[in-house]
Amino acid sequence: MSADPPLGFWPGLPYADRPEGTLRLDVLAPAGTGGGAERAGSRVPGASARPHAPVVVFLHGGGWHEGDRGAALHPWLNPLLAARGFVTVAPTYRLSGTAVWPAALEDARAAVAWTIEHAEEFGGDPARVGVWGFSAGAQLAALVALEASSGVRAAAVAACPADLRDADVAGDNEVTRLLGVPATPERLAALSAVTLVRAPTVPFSIVHGTADEVVPFWQGVALRDAVRAAGGVAEWHAVEGGRHDWADTPSAGLDEGPPSFGSLAADFFERML
Repeated sequence: MSADPPLGFWPGLPYADRPEGTLRLDVLAPAGTGGGAERAGSRVPGASARPHAPVVVFLHGGGWHEGDRGAALHPWLNPLLAARGFVTVAPTYRLSGTAVWPAALEDARAAVAWTIEHAEEFGGDPARVGVWGFSAGAQLAALVALEASSGVRAAAVAACPADLRDADVAGDNEVTRLLGVPATPERLAALSAVTLVRAPTVPFSIVHGTADEVVPFWQGVALRDAVRAAGGVAEWHAVEGGRHDWADTPSAGLDEGPPSFGSLAADFFERML
């Protein structure tokens, strides 16, 4: 009899239909946690043996205009968490070149809702769902986690653009492409997690490189301070000398470098979920 594979993988599961097409996600989970996801009218083989694993949804970065869910398969992201016992989910969301705000947020919400609804099919616990993301994905993760109705229990974010109220809206850039027109102060505030923190709030792990040249370091500090001011837990990791891409390199976590975003997130989610 052959041994179970270390991980189970269910790619391209549809989770929402949009005018632009069907949105899909990938599930990566420890062997034995489940595998009964329904697809095309049948069930994927693999009976649930160890139910109630914590579940995490990863949202990729890319300035809201590029990137895809495949980024979550870097070994220091969802595979690392799956190897540590989490059911992991990586959704596609609509990019700004396809649909302007709030399309990406609507998709992130829908992916989390799908995950909660289907978590048990993969041996996951729908009451223990976390969300995490890098850069633009971190912004989406934070906004979803701050919605009391989302069902999210904890959030881990890295290089999060948490305050876009003073973003340059005079020309063509990532923020104006995301918002479309008009880029009003009210709409910029709605993009900014720091304006949406309310008590009670879910616990956050916030990681930011001190030398981030894309999302200024102060934005991570601002989110930390907002969560703490609301009486919430905000675990803080300042990566000394870390540039914007520190979390998305295979060297992260080696002896000579800072811990990887995945290892920090796994430690956090193990305590919070």
